[in-house]
Amino acid sequence: MQWSSAIAVAVVAILVLATRDELIGSSDAIAAKFPGDTMDLRAIVSPRLSGVGIRLFAQLTRVPVIGRLVLQVLRADNDVIAVREFASTVTDSPMYYPVHVLSADERAAHDAKATGFDINDLKFAPIGENLAFQRWTIQDYTDKYKSGAVTPLQVAKAVLAAIAESDARPIPLRAFIEVKTDEVLREAAASLARYAAGKPMGVLDGVPVAVKDEVDLAGYNSTYGTGFLGPLNGPVARDAPPIARLRAAGALFVGKTNMHECGLGTTGINPSHGTVRNPYNENHMTGGSSSGSAAAVAAGLVPLAIGVDGGGSIRIPAGLCGVVGLKPSYQRIPCYFPASPSLAYVGPIAGSVQDTALAYAIMSGPDATLPMSQLQPPVHIDATALESTSLQGVRVGIFREYLQGTDPEIVAAFWTTARHLESLGATLVDVKIPNLQAIHFSHSVTIVSEEALNADAHYDKIASFSPEVQITLQFSRSVFTSMDFVAAQRIRGYAMRVTKELFQSIDVLLTPTTGVAAPALTPDVFASGLSDLSLTIALMRYIILGNFAGIPSLTVPIGYSADAKLPLSMLLQTFHYNEHELLHLARVLEKHAPPAKPASFYYSILDDATKH
Repeated sequence: MQWSSAIAVAVVAILVLATRDELIGSSDAIAAKFPGDTMDLRAIVSPRLSGVGIRLFAQLTRVPVIGRLVLQVLRADNDVIAVREFASTVTDSPMYYPVHVLSADERAAHDAKATGFDINDLKFAPIGENLAFQRWTIQDYTDKYKSGAVTPLQVAKAVLAAIAESDARPIPLRAFIEVKTDEVLREAAASLARYAAGKPMGVLDGVPVAVKDEVDLAGYNSTYGTGFLGPLNGPVARDAPPIARLRAAGALFVGKTNMHECGLGTTGINPSHGTVRNPYNENHMTGGSSSGSAAAVAAGLVPLAIGVDGGGSIRIPAGLCGVVGLKPSYQRIPCYFPASPSLAYVGPIAGSVQDTALAYAIMSGPDATLPMSQLQPPVHIDATALESTSLQGVRVGIFREYLQGTDPEIVAAFWTTARHLESLGATLVDVKIPNLQAIHFSHSVTIVSEEALNADAHYDKIASFSPEVQITLQFSRSVFTSMDFVAAQRIRGYAMRVTKELFQSIDVLLTPTTGVAAPALTPDVFASGLSDLSLTIALMRYIILGNFAGIPSLTVPIGYSADAKLPLSMLLQTFHYNEHELLHLARVLEKHAPPAKPASFYYSILDDATKH
């Protein structure tokens, strides 16, 4: 059925597009197409492909002439020319990087708030002493180390045993793709010695931390989720800047986590390393692309994992797995990713807002090798303010039409969340974000173009990528033009202006994280992956503005679905460098909706450590 659909698309492509020249519409037609005052997100036309179908379609896209024409049909069917059309109506300058330059008043305000900030003050009161379930926090680990209740070496052994057990099950978790056991034990022994001497290295000394595969961790491969780039490139020589900062704080790195290949997908399905399972239900997706990091935290293997977010890759899996995920402001946490230099953000995935705040504070700050990171103000988080449940004076933006097409249970949870914030003193403000479809298309043009350029050096090995990635790379090479890319950057300039105007009337924008809860995994997707743009759009529905305009965005769990008990979450977004505001509201929501224990995978490492 899938292959016959692919043949039909190919035939139509040859007949319709053989001599077609793409032109934008008239000015009147374009003006009517983009009125600016309506919700314009729409469905994407594309077949769902898996198994033999996705493999054959990937091969078809590389057939000279025919492959290009097939992809041109998809471009035409989905009105990608809207990027050029809308760009022709705006006068904003192209923005190739979503950098916000602070005004003197903005910088002074941040400087004042940062006065006296000490990372050691980031200690939170427990959410509740009598909860049926609560994840261990970083502070729980270090408190037990200092008291002698357990040691970092015992914890390391417990983590390693739990990872091995999770992958030995009939349905394995597959959160990690590389673990260096001897190195983990050696580092844990060094941490134990520091505690014994009363000289811990920092606030993370001996705390197990996992790192997404595409972030450089010295001595490990960075495979980007592929089956061939790791051995081809070999182990990396040095840590990425955020990892170096975590290491300096004493982090015990326990391994590299699985991911959706090349970060080019939202499901977490990986044919090369195995598909990560959702700890709340092993038959459902984790989301992606930081699938292993989110699953490792949700399953209790680590209290903190590092992810990368180019289009929801921290927030989507964190949301679907019921944990906290923060995508910071652009270059707030400095790191350069050649695969997506203008859209990729390093950020923490953690089991609590407390640990998210701590990791964010450690990794943030300017880096001398990354000029755009030097524009940021000093980091500040007021732990006392974060504990307050008063939201007097906080303006929360609500975009009602944005909820269209979202699962009704998620919409109901959204309104429950909004009313709870209102009951604590927040003011709900109705807002609109115009021309979202053009913004979403522009993000797609940008990220796929950047990824394709980065993969260009390996194009002779394109068949070694998963079929889904092959299709995406071919789409960029065959369909997107230089005009599309420049038009997308002009629309980014527009999006940044609209975003700035939006946050003059509100402090925080509240939406669901995704349009659906964690989708079910079906047997046909494991061997070759899945291409399902309709599902991708549903998962990314609320995500794009954060990446494209560079603003910080955080997902926090707020409950569970009634039938499958899958996590539901909300997304909080604010203006550049105001991560502290997101953390405050997230902490309020965390207190209101404490977590439930995952049904499929969970390990209580601090309890298990006493057995080693």
